[in-house]
Amino acid sequence: MNDLRSIPAYLMRGGTSKGLVFHKKDLPNDRNLLSEYLLKIMGSPDIRQINGIGGGTSVTSKVCIISKSLEKNVDIDYFFAQVEVDRKHVDYAPTCGNMLSALGPFAIEESLVETHNDITQVNVKSINTDALITLNVPTPDGKLKYSGDFKIDGVPGTGSQILMNFNNLEGKITGNLFPTGNIVDTFDGVKVTCFDLATSMIICNAKDFNIIGNESSKELNRNKQLFDKIEKIRLLAAKKMGMGDVKGKVLPKVSLLSKSANKNSIISRYFTPYTCHETHAVTGTCCVASSCFIPGTVGFRLLNKRESLNFNSEIIKIEHPMGSIECIIVLNSNFKNNLASKKDLVKSCGIYRTSRILMKGQVYF
Repeated sequence: MNDLRSIPAYLMRGGTSKGLVFHKKDLPNDRNLLSEYLLKIMGSPDIRQINGIGGGTSVTSKVCIISKSLEKNVDIDYFFAQVEVDRKHVDYAPTCGNMLSALGPFAIEESLVETHNDITQVNVKSINTDALITLNVPTPDGKLKYSGDFKIDGVPGTGSQILMNFNNLEGKITGNLFPTGNIVDTFDGVKVTCFDLATSMIICNAKDFNIIGNESSKELNRNKQLFDKIEKIRLLAAKKMGMGDVKGKVLPKVSLLSKSANKNSIISRYFTPYTCHETHAVTGTCCVASSCFIPGTVGFRLLNKRESLNFNSEIIKIEHPMGSIECIIVLNSNFKNNLASKKDLVKSCGIYRTSRILMKGQVYF
């Protein structure tokens, strides 16, 4: 016995992120109290998070809160919390697609979903964004399988391949695929595409920020002038996107794109927004890759396209500081007719990830 509180939790890696996974029933419903708990659990604010579970970076300070869904054809509801490292703040606006890949295995571990031979489908609803995601989790002979030979850049070793199919993605944050009503806007003399698919983003040409676009995340994180310019444009764009004053908030995110030497590929440096991501967020991947299909966008102009894109299903590769990530884009059948209205363009995005359970027990705070 001791004087600390404790809550059951899993520590899991999902894709290139790591965080805690809780049952909703074990946490308070009051948002202020929940934030207080999560800050203590992660050890924030502290750049080392030495007095908590957090790993000192945004990608290792994440929380997933899971409950059995009451909706038809949905297995679990997923509520995400981004616990800031060096600020006393928990952001409930975004979601995390990387951690999402851990939730199928979690649901199976906790008997929220029954397994089937070979592949078990887990249908997830993101409470933060209202997106619907289907996870195809390997369960040979009805047994959850973490090990495998599938490699994702940014994670040492290999694991079992999990396919995540994202549906109902357009306008998740602002209500519109193009929140400003334009395919391209100009802020502070820089042309950008404001795009809302899976997450809200400002997509830019890297050369307009006086960088090549293939720099390492460490090099970019040392560039104070770059971040000052990014933030100035982000604040201006967010207001026109209908998001108000976003100072201190993580959305919208920013991606600086540049041309790749590889076909159907683009180089991206993704900002979270106050640091450059070492890899690439899953929701950001869906957003950037989808934008590259739409004529006139910053991404479309920079994508090194094959001779003819397959508008039924096409794989776009995004090259990030630690490798690359592929996104399978399926467009709506009326894509070309819908271009004028700037909506109902993207049917789904598919991404392969791996995940692993790291620890299960009680977290104390």
